[in-house]
Amino acid sequence: MGTRRRRGRKAIAGLPGYLLLLVLVLVWLFQELRPGPVPPAETGEAEVYFMPGEGPRAKARLLALMDGARESLEGAFYEFRDLEVAQGLLRAKARGVRVRLYGESDYREDFRRYLVAASLGQREEPPRVRFAELKERVRPLSLDCEEVAGIPICYDEREGFMHHKFLVVDGKAVWTGSTNMTWNAFARNNENSLLLPSPTLAQGYAREFEALFGGQKEGLGQPVAFALEAVEGVAYFSPRGGRLAREALLKRLSEAQREVLVAAFVLTDRELVEALKEAHGRGLSVRILLESRNLGDSREEDLLRAGVPVRQDANPYTMHHKIMVLDGTYVVTGSYNFSARAYGVNNENLLVLKSPSLAERYRKEVLRLWEAGSPL
Repeated sequence: MGTRRRRGRKAIAGLPGYLLLLVLVLVWLFQELRPGPVPPAETGEAEVYFMPGEGPRAKARLLALMDGARESLEGAFYEFRDLEVAQGLLRAKARGVRVRLYGESDYREDFRRYLVAASLGQREEPPRVRFAELKERVRPLSLDCEEVAGIPICYDEREGFMHHKFLVVDGKAVWTGSTNMTWNAFARNNENSLLLPSPTLAQGYAREFEALFGGQKEGLGQPVAFALEAVEGVAYFSPRGGRLAREALLKRLSEAQREVLVAAFVLTDRELVEALKEAHGRGLSVRILLESRNLGDSREEDLLRAGVPVRQDANPYTMHHKIMVLDGTYVVTGSYNFSARAYGVNNENLLVLKSPSLAERYRKEVLRLWEAGSPL
């Protein structure tokens, strides 16, 4: 009598074994990326700055953070064109602070030019650097990494943008928001920056930085829950954790009861647009301010047909916010534009914050810009 091969148990719903394994791995990964419970509140208060009006104060605060650093500075910066910021990083390096940067490869030449110019003592924008000076102060480390004026920098070479604008200070505080490290961002644009002195949050951002700097180009994507005095929230990281970021944003919007205020550099995420239309249809007060340069790319016509009030901004430079304020209680902000690329392709960070005091500040900013804007 011939032997029969033993059959294993049938895979769920007839799935082949390898597909079942793939499904289980994806489920595990998705669960692993869920944020943990909000920890006990840490000592310290959040600080928020709105550019350009508070640009000098914001820049001074950022430089003070660099000058006060004792152990480490980890910066993930999309653009880098500010001599004062470059000087602050070099001062920290000279004190023995471990300074590392991760940047967008499209702006590699700017990182080189500004750091080298700062190392030469230049103080006038824009800096002028000779090729010989660059050659002397730029040292290759690997294909994607180099040392510029003594500071190691690795670059993202992916199709998507490395769009972060965050700095981790001594593993204890995070500076983040919409503000690029450029003179223009602090002096001319409408931007927002947050200083969050939470070691829990800082360590989460530091883990994301380590992954990027170490070659994991999509990052870890692990959300971080944190709490400070009068603030609790979660930080999300794209693209690996982008689905969770978008899910959190849409969930918060679906639960809004009274008011939704939006100030957006770009608004192209179709599902988000539908959620805003649905909120308007439920009777909520929905007002959306858009950057005038991106009209046509943003989905303002779709919103206007649904009766949603939309205005274009009045800043002759750039309204670069990525803000949503809900019911005077919740704030959504970060580097994350309201686009499909933000959650699916780019390196981004998105903060969902519960804080009536912060929401009041953000609400005033959006309404101020709304009043100055023009109806469409």
